[in-house]
Amino acid sequence: MSARLSQQELHRLFLQDVGEIAFVAADTGKKPLRVRLDYPFNRELNVYIFNCTAPPGGRSIDEFKVQLILDGQKRGERGRFDLYDGRTTIIIGYATPFVDTSAGIWVLFELDKHQEFAYSANIQVYLRQLLRALEQDVHVCVKHNQETLVICKRQHLVEALQTRFRIDLNVMLERAERWN
Repeated sequence: MSARLSQQELHRLFLQDVGEIAFVAADTGKKPLRVRLDYPFNRELNVYIFNCTAPPGGRSIDEFKVQLILDGQKRGERGRFDLYDGRTTIIIGYATPFVDTSAGIWVLFELDKHQEFAYSANIQVYLRQLLRALEQDVHVCVKHNQETLVICKRQHLVEALQTRFRIDLNVMLERAERWN
């Protein structure tokens, strides 16, 4: 079973892995972490970071999941990410498939697939997908629901963010072309 970290620990790891290009706008120890990234990003983010765990029972042994629960969200309430404050919103899971919680793997999910969700809705990723990030700097895979995941070891988070943003931009451009 993978470890669960506190929200403060998740924020600390994210900021450590992004490094000196990150400037905290607001870290209340809750979701989202509000941060400004300098070059090569030059943008402000709402970062929703979740534990990505493999709890026993009910699922295949190699399946990891993020449970989407926002601070203050109650059972039966629909959750929505803050998309309207001019910041870029990202959903990230931190998986620890090994004993050492500092040797985790970041999973950058596709926001368009999860903008609104039920209390404790799950987003899944498989161990085989996580382990590919150990072979490559940044691993990109497409799930059966056509969601594109970007997965990386901790030291490659900046590259993974660049990849996530590039994929998201291409999706927006494809949609814009269809509207014309």
